[in-house]
Amino acid sequence: MNRVEFLAELERLLSGMPEEERQAAVQYYADYLADAGEENETEALRELGSPEKVAESIKADYYGTEFDESKFDHKDYMEKYGQRTGGNGQGPNAETGAAAGADNETGEAVASEWDARKKDAPWTSRGLKILLIILIVIVVWPVALGIAGVVLGVAAAVICFFAGLVIAAAAIMISGVVVAVTGLVLLVIPPAGMIVIGVGILLFVLGLMATVGTVKLCVIVYPAMLRGFVALCRRPFYGKAVS
Repeated sequence: MNRVEFLAELERLLSGMPEEERQAAVQYYADYLADAGEENETEALRELGSPEKVAESIKADYYGTEFDESKFDHKDYMEKYGQRTGGNGQGPNAETGAAAGADNETGEAVASEWDARKKDAPWTSRGLKILLIILIVIVVWPVALGIAGVVLGVAAAVICFFAGLVIAAAAIMISGVVVAVTGLVLLVIPPAGMIVIGVGILLFVLGLMATVGTVKLCVIVYPAMLRGFVALCRRPFYGKAVS
């Protein structure tokens, strides 16, 4: 018995269950055997046991009944689904071989039917998934756009705030220069001119210190904001912020 025959027989044995549950169960074992690979298919089928055993286990789990594994003899399974005898039915197990051949023909017929149904499977589940994704995008997009607008607005406000500090500090420094030049003009009245020049120099020094400080602050804040923005954008794809 190969993978296709096993799945076809399993689906037939689960015919009494609801369609959705039956397809989910068959798909589970199809994925299991696909993960095992063709080279390990025989061993994987041997570990699973007969389709009847698997089907009864699924039904017991679904209906909440007790599953008695002892009812399913592994030897019987190997005789029924193991190596087939020749077409002439010769050998010590000729009768068993004939029964196995009949089961093989039945299994192949069911397998062909199962393959045909799988190829012609309705697109309902896939279509519903696509529709669900579209609906999620439609609902989430305005919210995401609003959040992005708020984030960009806050970022622009912070950038403008620190840029304003630099401009204000530079303005104080420039005003100090202007006041100092005015004081030079007022030296015709020495006391007044000296006072004005002193105020101008003081303003220039304070503006220069403030300008240097605010520029350094911008050098620290702006790259940090950029790294935070990049990490925020990458979080949905990587599950965590990238440092």
